[in-house]
Amino acid sequence: MSRLEPLKFKPHLFERIWGTGNLAPILGHTERQIGEGWCTYDESLVAEGPCAGQKLGDLLTEFGQRLTGSGWSHPEKELLQSSSLSTGNYSGLFPILSKLLFVQNKLSIQVHPDDAHAARLQGCIGKTELWYIVAAKENSQLGLGILEDISHGQFVDAVNKGDVESLIRWVPARQGDCVLVPAGTVHSIGGGVLLCEIQQNCDLTYRLYDYNRDGPNGKPRQLHTKQALEVMDTTSRPQPCRPKLLFKGNCTISLLGQCPYFMAELLKWDGRIDYSVDTQRCHILIIIKGSGTLNSLAFETGDTFVIPAESAKFPLIGNQVQAVRASLP
Repeated sequence: MSRLEPLKFKPHLFERIWGTGNLAPILGHTERQIGEGWCTYDESLVAEGPCAGQKLGDLLTEFGQRLTGSGWSHPEKELLQSSSLSTGNYSGLFPILSKLLFVQNKLSIQVHPDDAHAARLQGCIGKTELWYIVAAKENSQLGLGILEDISHGQFVDAVNKGDVESLIRWVPARQGDCVLVPAGTVHSIGGGVLLCEIQQNCDLTYRLYDYNRDGPNGKPRQLHTKQALEVMDTTSRPQPCRPKLLFKGNCTISLLGQCPYFMAELLKWDGRIDYSVDTQRCHILIIIKGSGTLNSLAFETGDTFVIPAESAKFPLIGNQVQAVRASLP
């Protein structure tokens, strides 16, 4: 292959007990209880084109920085180099995991570890994540941290008694809001929310409370109280905000959030734009509204593209399209 061109992916759908069969406005209806659509992860399969059927992780192994760019210099790189998680070319670990979440019922109250805790407890990287709310029903909520007047000791007592929900800081979930959720934040997502999530490539979750729900096997889902209490940051209370306008033109660009592991933006365009590739880092584009063509590849809502760092400039055409763009910082 002379040069890597944009790679198209369809979301891989996973059933969750808190999911739904109504995946609008991103996808259609299904008889399955879908909670997550994974857009980019190591097992993502290229949907069409010269690399059709190949896994994203395998392409990373084969092409390395031709795909990701040389800008992979965030803290995870040092961790990966010094661990058994990958080989020297970062085999099989794409830098960013992106998802669509279709939340009909509340997620468990949970926490994700940071890099240091995750490496010690599980031998992996941690999980900081960012949410962009694509749609939210009236009175939907997000759980972001614990109440300010609750001490660590009081919270631990409540966890041990199974009385956690009332101590969570619940805030309104509004369409168009974004929030960066650092590792260690006690959090949840209320019912009636559809969001796009950008995160470190880790799916490690410690559950503190799960409303006494049974899992698919008819037994209560496992809690991870000891680990969660060890890794949580009781001072973390992130606040949702509106995207920050960065550029207004043929393609409007707004910042959703950034951290040492990734940055995310919201792109809006109508008509044709010429997309300039970043030669230092690849881009991820998740289509959340509209349809059109990208470098002659047709797209619709729910489709995702990985733009390799060595790609050439290409046309991006569509009517009233919105996309979440993610990249390394």
